[in-house]
Amino acid sequence: MQKHRFLCLLAAAVLALGQIAYADTVKKVSRNSVGYDVAGADSRHKSKSKYPSFADSPKRDYADAIMLLPAPPAENSKRFEIDKDVYRENMEKYRGTRVWEEAKNAAKIDGESVAEFFSPAMGIRMSRSTTPKLVFLIENTLGDFLEPGNNAKRYYKRKRPFVYFDDRTCSTPDEDLKHERDGSYPSGYSTYGWGVALILTEINPKRSNQILETGLRMGQNRVICGFHWQSDVDWGRTLASYIVAELHTLDNFNRALAEAKEEFARVSEEQKKSRVRSR
Repeated sequence: MQKHRFLCLLAAAVLALGQIAYADTVKKVSRNSVGYDVAGADSRHKSKSKYPSFADSPKRDYADAIMLLPAPPAENSKRFEIDKDVYRENMEKYRGTRVWEEAKNAAKIDGESVAEFFSPAMGIRMSRSTTPKLVFLIENTLGDFLEPGNNAKRYYKRKRPFVYFDDRTCSTPDEDLKHERDGSYPSGYSTYGWGVALILTEINPKRSNQILETGLRMGQNRVICGFHWQSDVDWGRTLASYIVAELHTLDNFNRALAEAKEEFARVSEEQKKSRVRSR
């Protein structure tokens, strides 16, 4: 019952957000108006990803983020006012706190680090040595989740909040400098975090609440740090849902998912027996 209520509330929140965002953003782009190739990637960009992926060409093989997501909130919109308010509140509430440091430390998105981040929610310790198939599944979706959003980042070139406010993030000056010219919309961390959460929920549905909360937190950490606006993160999650649906059409992903499920069942039982013996 609690899980059903959580998912219903989550769906309602996404629907409400979509109604606000579509009302407040500028008109969505179309192929006719901007000459964009709706196959999924601007012809100026290579289709191959520098990240591991299940799709051969994640920049063009997935649903087009530019066509599917609304444009980021216009500067004179209510939604952008909300984005700015959220940024100011987070900076005032979290800067220099334990939450701020935790958000900073959770910024690594290699497979091992993300597996460790989700381990408490999964109820087992995931690592490259103990759960190689789970780590492979997590790691190999990185390009699948990041590249479709990167197309939109390059297209919209939305300023990140710390750039807009001439501020600092929770990270180092070098990291800030590296992201100064990167597009902010949508959030790749949010897309990846929510996508991994949806996949892990399939593997361990009994802990779906904990897993989904962890996926939400992975995106929210980027808002807390000042790297992303709230709307970047919200729409990154929507994009993740599209990508997860498309991943299930790929044979290599489905094989990896099946192997990860088998590994989880085995390791979960082994770790359970180990805890009993240690009592």
